[in-house]
Amino acid sequence: MSDRPGSRPLRTLPKAHLHLHFTGAMRHDTLVELADRDGVRLPPALREDWPPVLSAADEKGWFRFQRLYDLARSVLRTEDDVRRLVREAAEDDVADGCGWTEIQVDPSGYAAEFGGLTTFIELVLAAVREASAATGLGMAVVVAANRTRHPLDARTLARLA
Repeated sequence: MSDRPGSRPLRTLPKAHLHLHFTGAMRHDTLVELADRDGVRLPPALREDWPPVLSAADEKGWFRFQRLYDLARSVLRTEDDVRRLVREAAEDDVADGCGWTEIQVDPSGYAAEFGGLTTFIELVLAAVREASAATGLGMAVVVAANRTRHPLDARTLARLA
């Protein structure tokens, strides 16, 4: 924080939160609560050793991150879970002074659990509308494609978006 004339605390400055990863936006308490509800065993890195310590220095760091991310994604099992994640992300961003949030989601990772790509995208869009109305935060959804999948998967997602 600066004592210069005219300076303001960071929290009070206008902000936009862009490319907010859907699962990554989940509060830690929510992750643990949903895992406990459904009997999902979380490793210490997602339970006690929060936030996880990851190294980007080697390939194992990426695979460890992806494994933890996939585990976190697995606790989202109901429409209410999705709505809660989006609402809490909006509340957190409002508390941090954001005026705009773009949630980035690859629906491919959720489609099987939620009845298909279109159904999941519609659920996320509805959750974003509800969270935006409840918090006053401007919000949008960025439908993303996994770069490791076939290009036709990206084309399908682009058409749905």
